[in-house]
Amino acid sequence: MRCANCDHVSPDSVAFCVNCGARLTPPPAAGPARSRPVVPALLAVLALLVAVAAGLVYWRGRQDDSATKAANRVATIEPVNDAGSPTPEAATPATTEPVVATAVGEVVPPVAPSKTPAPTATATTTLPTATATTPPAAAEIVFQSNRDGDYDIYIMSLDGGNQRPLTAHSAADNYPRVSPDGRRIAFQSERDGNKEIYVMGRDGSGQTRLTFEAADDQLPSWSPDGTQIVFSSFRSGLADLYVINADGTGLRQVTATPLREGHVAWSVDNRLVYNVTQREGYYQIYANNLNGTDERRLTASGLDEWSAEWSPDGGTLLFLTERDGGSTNSAIYRMNADGSNQRPLHDSSSYEWSPSWSADGAQVLFSRSAAGRNTDRDDIYIINADGSGARLVAEHASYPSWAAPLR
Repeated sequence: MRCANCDHVSPDSVAFCVNCGARLTPPPAAGPARSRPVVPALLAVLALLVAVAAGLVYWRGRQDDSATKAANRVATIEPVNDAGSPTPEAATPATTEPVVATAVGEVVPPVAPSKTPAPTATATTTLPTATATTPPAAAEIVFQSNRDGDYDIYIMSLDGGNQRPLTAHSAADNYPRVSPDGRRIAFQSERDGNKEIYVMGRDGSGQTRLTFEAADDQLPSWSPDGTQIVFSSFRSGLADLYVINADGTGLRQVTATPLREGHVAWSVDNRLVYNVTQREGYYQIYANNLNGTDERRLTASGLDEWSAEWSPDGGTLLFLTERDGGSTNSAIYRMNADGSNQRPLHDSSSYEWSPSWSADGAQVLFSRSAAGRNTDRDDIYIINADGSGARLVAEHASYPSWAAPLR
């Protein structure tokens, strides 16, 4: 052991210093090993746990509060208005602020997460209200008039109102005939220097020339299906009948006789009826098949009888005759398709001409010349199919053709 007096180290077995003789004092007994203090560390850990717990409680409370606010916002969205546009209340997105722990005893300030907006109501799309379709055009009457100096083609209501021109040419446009479906009008025009066949829309649009011949082509009439037109032509020297497609193609000759055929009409049974000038010099009425076969003479008087028109069902014919009043007072007659049962339909003191049927066969249109044949003043009348109820439709108008309602 070491001497406290002289600092000499003597063996541990002696009681006195071998150098100076001083009493050696043994060192104090060694106590237990000194440990590091643990209380501060425990306190730090405990503080960390408390902070984490507090952060979790705070975070959970913020989450619940955000959910409550979002629910309140959804519940207060206004209903969709009549125009289909919602008016939701503007929502403030909820945020959370969790506490993040790193090293023991160290608390990092919370980091704000990215903000996610609360869902908003989706706008309801309101389908547009269906627009009502344009109703079909009512039945009308197409006619010719020279009220402005030369013949043009017009259209009007059945009562004679709403008259409006469809053509406005310096040359004559006349003898209109409306297609069975009411959509197109065939007519003859002299705008090219001679009579040619034209077609146009019911409103006067798309005026198109179908025939191109130096000789006159005139008096068109439609096939029952509206795909072809039959007319009288002088291209062979005499007036014969020809058929052409409604687009101007497929021209072909139907009759080739030494007589003059004119004013032709086409039945639903594909029979043609027309007037023929006899060698004696007067008109009589004939009918034959579309190919020219089975020709039959339907009238056999010594007076003019002409302008026959088939009823819509093909069972009856209207025609004009001078048998009751001579050349200045023609009358409208009717007969069966085979020429039988000829009887008067309408006769007055004036000159009637150009009879034509309504689309349903219930009425008949016709022209009346107050001062006799070939006058410049004609009027259009309508009567029932039994000859009753004649009434004036329009003045200074002639050659009417029924325009069926558009479907």
